[in-house]
Amino acid sequence: MSKEENGETVSTPHVSEKDVLPVRSESESLDPVFRALSDHRRRCVCHYLAQAEDLLSVDELAELLAASMTEKTRAVLTSAEIEKTRTELHRIHLPKLTEAGIVEHDDEQGVVRLAESPGIADTLQAAASVDLQ
Repeated sequence: MSKEENGETVSTPHVSEKDVLPVRSESESLDPVFRALSDHRRRCVCHYLAQAEDLLSVDELAELLAASMTEKTRAVLTSAEIEKTRTELHRIHLPKLTEAGIVEHDDEQGVVRLAESPGIADTLQAAASVDLQ
């Protein structure tokens, strides 16, 4: 097949049905999930929540995440390291994870849990196989 552009005949490649992936329009709903999980700190938050299998306080989550990011035990973390991580959780990470439907965050009670979703659980399990060796 050919078409004319700027006075020149240009040959267009033949595209068969097998060349076109049948992508469902609903797959766009995965975009916010992948964007949210693109940051290793947010995946780490999710891994801790998956291990807890229930609620975690934001304070405990801040300590766990600070320990992971600094590669220190919780006992030797400084209050500044914990506070910095708590601030990042509140301002950046929890809003992105909540918006993507990955976590449920109750700001009044200061607790977080993984949202119940088989798709999220499968995605986090795949991430854990790489992140947690």
